[in-house]
Amino acid sequence: MAPRDSSSSRPAWASRRVITAGVAAVALAAAGAATALATSHSAPGTHAASAKARLASSSCGGPAGAAYIALPGYQAFDAVDTTNCNLVQQYNVGDSTVPGNPNDFNYDSTDEGVAMHGNTLYFADTGNDTVAVIDSANLNVDNYENPAETLIHVGFDPTNVAVTPDGSQVWVADTGPQTGGPSLGGITVISAANLKVTASMHLPTDPRDIAFSPSGATAYVTTSDGLWVISTATRHVVTVIHGLGDPEGVAVSPDGTVYVTNTVRSQVDVISGATNTVTGTIQVGQLPWQLVISSNGSTIYVADGDSDAISVISTATDSVTATISDAGDPVSLALTPDGSQLWVGGLTSGIVTVFDTATNGLVGSFNVGYGQYPQAGDGEEPTGIVLTSTPTPGSESASAMQKASAKAGSR
Repeated sequence: MAPRDSSSSRPAWASRRVITAGVAAVALAAAGAATALATSHSAPGTHAASAKARLASSSCGGPAGAAYIALPGYQAFDAVDTTNCNLVQQYNVGDSTVPGNPNDFNYDSTDEGVAMHGNTLYFADTGNDTVAVIDSANLNVDNYENPAETLIHVGFDPTNVAVTPDGSQVWVADTGPQTGGPSLGGITVISAANLKVTASMHLPTDPRDIAFSPSGATAYVTTSDGLWVISTATRHVVTVIHGLGDPEGVAVSPDGTVYVTNTVRSQVDVISGATNTVTGTIQVGQLPWQLVISSNGSTIYVADGDSDAISVISTATDSVTATISDAGDPVSLALTPDGSQLWVGGLTSGIVTVFDTATNGLVGSFNVGYGQYPQAGDGEEPTGIVLTSTPTPGSESASAMQKASAKAGSR
């Protein structure tokens, strides 16, 4: 999903705060203190005082697997071992070769969005109008500059990417330059089988986030004009749901209910997938951005960037049951495949924070990028996170699995 950018045509209140990640990190270092982080079970709209300080880099742990974190500020992505939150490698992505010199690369990519299906990673590379496709099983820790990838040219300024539930189609939100002129936004559809563009749809406004119905028959696309409901088979627009207050994130529960972040009214709009009508609203924190739903559909997590918090919503009651404080402008969210942990990316802090979903308590946090010093994540901007139970090559958990497999084979 695209980060909040001051060059966007969105209202001024939707722009990123003036303070930069670098200034924030320097201030923290000078104060000799960590960013405060706590969990609150108080009423919606309230935040408890910090119960546990967060160091600029602290260890954490979780289930075996990997996290892949899009970092548009550094034209790269992090591959992280989820068992210990250790950075395995930071890979450049989507960088084309220099004309006439195939051994040199233009570092022009800006991978703002990321999606994953199986072992395949898809990055929306805004800087060069492409989608980069990478087999995560073939990542090489000795080749950070240019991991083996396929670059697919799409529309203008792709900022988000999503894969249909069956993995057959890749939909790309081509936001287009926000110049105030005629929209250059649209949707590009890619066949996952041959990595070719199969359809392109122009939209009169800027697409932002994409989610699919459980069957994959319907795509839901947020734009400044509302929520577009599109048939994935025909690519025809079924309807447009207006009045959602400059919506940003969209997610669909297993029962087909659609949830959209309403950035103007600081709420989540609840939409019936059967009737395409708004059936309710849930008040959350300021400037809600991304949201993610648990696999059983019982819980929704919403990143409230301007409240430095995550709202925890029960879908049984459509109400906020807890508010988790997370300083650093939380913007990106992902759940581990087993649902035990919530990973949150801080836009201005350059820090990823991990929470236990059973207690909403802090597990740990780490700087994206290299180094253990406070400024390690400056300018990195973790705008997208995907999590998998398959360890990334070169990680400790991958090595442990290889050793166990070799030992079993020798018996």
